[in-house]
Amino acid sequence: MAGGAFAGWWTKVAPYYTKAYQEMWVGVGIMTFMYYKLSYGGEMSKPAH
Repeated sequence: MAGGAFAGWWTKVAPYYTKAYQEMWVGVGIMTFMYYKLSYGGEMSKPAH
């Protein structure tokens, strides 16, 4: 039921998120990468054991 509601919603808003806000998603990706580099120094955390 929730999946069907999401599918119906997505068909209405998909053009906005995939085309109108395409530049925004590039910026979100760059900011995520920069946050990762600043927070973790570019290294993945090692397992505790």
